[in-house]
Amino acid sequence: MGRTGVNPRQGGRVAGLDPRGAVRRLLVTHLDPAGIARARLFPTARIAHVLGEGFTASVSSAAFFTPGDVAVDAVGTDAVIGDLLLMPDASRLRLLDAETGLWHAPADLRELDGAAPFVGCGRESLRRAVGALGEAGVTARAGFELEFTVSRGDDATPAHSGPAYGQRPLLVNEVFALEVLEALEHAGVAVQHLHAEHGDGQFELALAPQDPLAAADDYLLSRLVVERCALRAGVSAHFDPIPPAGAAANGMHIHLSLQRGGVPLFASGDGIPPAGLSAIAGILDAMPALTALLSASELSYQRLRPGRWSGAVACWGPGNREAAIRYVPAFDGDPSSANIEIKPGDATAHPHIALAGIMHAALDGLRRSAIAPPPLTISPGHLSDEERATVAPPLPSTLGVALAALDGGRMLRTGLGDDLVDLYIAVRTPRG
Repeated sequence: MGRTGVNPRQGGRVAGLDPRGAVRRLLVTHLDPAGIARARLFPTARIAHVLGEGFTASVSSAAFFTPGDVAVDAVGTDAVIGDLLLMPDASRLRLLDAETGLWHAPADLRELDGAAPFVGCGRESLRRAVGALGEAGVTARAGFELEFTVSRGDDATPAHSGPAYGQRPLLVNEVFALEVLEALEHAGVAVQHLHAEHGDGQFELALAPQDPLAAADDYLLSRLVVERCALRAGVSAHFDPIPPAGAAANGMHIHLSLQRGGVPLFASGDGIPPAGLSAIAGILDAMPALTALLSASELSYQRLRPGRWSGAVACWGPGNREAAIRYVPAFDGDPSSANIEIKPGDATAHPHIALAGIMHAALDGLRRSAIAPPPLTISPGHLSDEERATVAPPLPSTLGVALAALDGGRMLRTGLGDDLVDLYIAVRTPRG
């Protein structure tokens, strides 16, 4: 450890940390309910205090801004009055740059006394969902896939022109791609692979499954790392559902596996167990309301359309990339590798809140022993209009419709809490 650095170790070594470099600079971020990453950069002299005691921010900048940075009143709070405490999670300290000693930590939102979590804290909402599943004897693992488009110059020139999933896009962008992988490794993010996607300039990064809170944290950390590497390479990385360059829409896919008593609920050796089907049914039943959490901007609904492999219809099926829920059978002889992929999400979502909503919906299905519809084993595009209306109904086509479904969704209100739902709707409702 350098003489002026802060030792990131707690009772030894924090698991997954690269030991090189002291914490000489600290970037603390949180994702507000509007899905915007807010950040503070702290010098060496302030780091120990910030990690131990947190720091304050106005309620508006911490939680009551819209995506356009307009402060709105909600949940009985005047958005121009008061402060919140932001508490960095020291267990999630991750190295961003060994040369400069720059580290990162995500923050929780708490009431000013520090004792109670703030109702709009996304990380706390996910902890509660994990706890609710745990009370039912169910454990979850999640993994995220993030799609992004890289462009050069004036942001109108894609960084590659294919072929889709090809070798050449990686070779053309090899310096950037290798820097991303190296930076993620130093940050302790477990990557499964990076590949060129379908669209010009588009890539996809698949992260390894882990406990839900770490998975959502690592998704946001990966976006930070990708954007940082892009800026250093002189290119731009766009996570927008409809990027300014390229022809393909960008998604955020969430893989979820569940176990109860050590038994995988989505294992497929003799067919999916009834409990796994009930979890799928619960998520499908809530999908119109969940759409507001997954496709969280007006631009999202230009992506969420049939033919874009975005999961724009409320059905499920093995390997079906047009379904809202794609079932992924077990592989390598490991029953626990079976999972479901929730496809309608994109980078405008709050991953912690979206994943919390999905988990509450799965738990609701388990509690009700909900019956899943038969899996759809063909593309919804091959169905007649009458068949689609019955077995593959469309998800909401606008953010307003999705927010109305969330507003009226009693199950998600119970799981997430009325205050969080009301705050989310307030900051996400389109204005003018």
